[in-house]
Amino acid sequence: MHTTNKRFFASALSVIVALSLFFSACTPGQPTPTEAMPSSTPSPADTGTGVPTETSMPTATSAPLPEITLHEGDFYFSVDGWQSFLFSRNLAGYETWHYDQLLDLAKTGGSLLVRLQLDSMGTGITADGELDERWAKNWEHVFDKAAENGIHVLPVFTGWFDWNNGKPDYGYSTWESNAFNIVNGGPAGDPGELFQPGSVTRKMWFEWMKTLVERWQARENIAAWEIFSEVNIATGTTESSGVAFIEEAAAIIHTADPRRRPITASLADVSEWPGFYRSEAIDFINIHPYPYDVKIDLGSKVITDAQKLLANYDKPVMIGESGLNQFLPDNVEKGSGVLPNANLGFKHAIWSEMVSGTMNGRSLYWEDGFAIFFPTLNWDYLREYAELERPAVAFARDVDFAGFKPLPVGFPAGTQVWGAAVGNEKSVIGWFR
Repeated sequence: MHTTNKRFFASALSVIVALSLFFSACTPGQPTPTEAMPSSTPSPADTGTGVPTETSMPTATSAPLPEITLHEGDFYFSVDGWQSFLFSRNLAGYETWHYDQLLDLAKTGGSLLVRLQLDSMGTGITADGELDERWAKNWEHVFDKAAENGIHVLPVFTGWFDWNNGKPDYGYSTWESNAFNIVNGGPAGDPGELFQPGSVTRKMWFEWMKTLVERWQARENIAAWEIFSEVNIATGTTESSGVAFIEEAAAIIHTADPRRRPITASLADVSEWPGFYRSEAIDFINIHPYPYDVKIDLGSKVITDAQKLLANYDKPVMIGESGLNQFLPDNVEKGSGVLPNANLGFKHAIWSEMVSGTMNGRSLYWEDGFAIFFPTLNWDYLREYAELERPAVAFARDVDFAGFKPLPVGFPAGTQVWGAAVGNEKSVIGWFR
């Protein structure tokens, strides 16, 4: 969000109400969708960050674990049989205690789902394709802690930076430390071998993934599986090879998971692969909005992008991760950790997301967890945003989102009011500022 726009904040008005309005047949003019830079997990070695220090937090009491399911044809997850708007987070850390504390913060805010990039505590696989048992047990500790807090998990098996050697160059890569890299004793001379049908690298990785699904499929608090984060910026991928990879992986997961949980995979917001989103392997679309145009705030981008994707692909849309802009949070001029009105920007975004047509809200990258790697932010910064979604959680709890779709809203010419609405033939909710 362009938080230095004084006119915007002087006139901003956040309202979310049950509406009885006349919705025009014309969709208002909206900002042109933009492409944000891909996210990246910061490395202490190349960002000036440090390993977070342990800090004491109040001990959380156990919470009941709700049943979360996504039924075929629905655009929202059902929570204990009630189609609901979920609040979710992205957690990060190198140690299990990082996740213990982040899960307690998530519980405080009311989030029911956390997205876990499994490569955050190492890739979990040896050079010969075997499962790293210690790594698996560490993640099982995290899953257990989440269940204790009444929270479901979305495991992400791998991400672009594990399979990117600098081509394309997005300023970050962990390929050098990937166990599958031939210099580490693995089979791959190039990360693109993962996307070559029949390659040794691909076969070994799929077998490892299958082992994890078989091991974890009986856990009650796994809501869905994410195969790959931002596959379109891994080295050597094309739309056709990326789709083929995801489809083969999804078939393996379905065989290994008797519950047939929904499956997703995500693209960085630098290109759109229509065949990827249309593939039957993708049960719900997973977006990563990071506005890089200062004229477009996060909430407006989510509304615009979600409505476009819903119209084009007729699939549920989840916000996998997001941020106010493309910059690292400690950027001295534009990072969300230093902008004076960032808190207000995030609040606007959360209410916008609830009426955008997406199935979830919040789902921030830095403010949910990854800021622990930045010494100037760390735990104090994360605590600042621990309860960001609570007012929206309280509102959404009483709303049945079954059948809700984005509705066209007519605005008078020249108005500075902006917002959106979703609803069905019985009820409507909207948010305008």
